[in-house]
Amino acid sequence: MKYSYTIKLFIDDDIWNWYDASQHSSHGFDWRNNLNDETDIKIYNQISKSKFQKKDAHEILEKYLKDKYQSQAEIITEYTNNVKKEFDKKFDTACNTLEKITGKELVLKKYKFILTTFPRCPYNLETGEIFFYITLNKFWVDPIENFLHEVLHFQFIHYWQNNPKSPVSKLSYEDFEFLKESLTVVLDNDLKPLINNADRGYPIHQEFRKELHKNWKKHHDFEKLVDFGLSVLKNYQN
Repeated sequence: MKYSYTIKLFIDDDIWNWYDASQHSSHGFDWRNNLNDETDIKIYNQISKSKFQKKDAHEILEKYLKDKYQSQAEIITEYTNNVKKEFDKKFDTACNTLEKITGKELVLKKYKFILTTFPRCPYNLETGEIFFYITLNKFWVDPIENFLHEVLHFQFIHYWQNNPKSPVSKLSYEDFEFLKESLTVVLDNDLKPLINNADRGYPIHQEFRKELHKNWKKHHDFEKLVDFGLSVLKNYQN
């Protein structure tokens, strides 16, 4: 097999995701807005206080998550099995689709899928880690779409941002992030049935994404899309 993956639930990674989310917003989005469970919200509000120590947050979260793992054992098992089932069927196709979209071989051969009980899915290019939120709610991002979204970031970071010959490498952090998140618009309805829904993106990128999608529908050329995005980025990034 050309590419491979593993799926694990590590409490330390789960704790990190909870705490890190409580300390940072992403592209103007407060992760508190993804929480529905009253106890989750209470814990999140407690650890997100500005003067709350990280070690204290770790102790609270460790106890809370151990209890959650026990009470939600069936949900965790069912979700894990669902993810395995989806990737058994679609992993190779998903990898090939990303290579076709970007016109480049995937930068990583091995991926580590980290399960989390917090509704945020960060990634780490250096380790190949991608977080998957444990939920049976079908309105949340499906695992294949989540994989495509994050690995598209891996491709863009490696082949464009880390390429000194590309003008992308000269972008400020804010401009790069704005463009990077908006480029996931290529994960559109044309990819069905590989994915169930088109990638939605963050609210602040929607107008820019509409402009990018017009270009993508016309050319279906990722390199041209990046160049076009660079040329109009200043009209959307404030």
